[in-house]
Amino acid sequence: MVKTSLVENDIADGRRLIAALNQINSHFHLQAAFWLYRPEAMEWRFMVATPLVDQKGPFSTYSDVQSILRTIVPPLSISMQDISVVSPNDKLVKVLRRAAHIPPGASGVRFGRSRVDDTYVEDAYMYRV
Repeated sequence: MVKTSLVENDIADGRRLIAALNQINSHFHLQAAFWLYRPEAMEWRFMVATPLVDQKGPFSTYSDVQSILRTIVPPLSISMQDISVVSPNDKLVKVLRRAAHIPPGASGVRFGRSRVDDTYVEDAYMYRV
């Protein structure tokens, strides 16, 4: 099986989406954002952790993200099918918080081929955790 690559355009679009989530929707309270490679599906997912998932539920949070995606010009290559919204209390978010450090001023950090407790991370690109 061939692993799909995360290219610079994906990383740049991730940054643009984070900026839009922070700017357009001040109640979004983005706490973590990262690309996660899922080897079982051979795909990359853009993971967004926000307390809105706990407060309003995932459906409402997805609707918020979709509304924001529509406002970004030029449009991103990231679609709703690439995005997962999760609680900041999600196990994976907690694992990455403990395992990875993003230095101040860094635009992102690659993390992978690592086991933390009972969670294996094949590959991830983290903007914030």
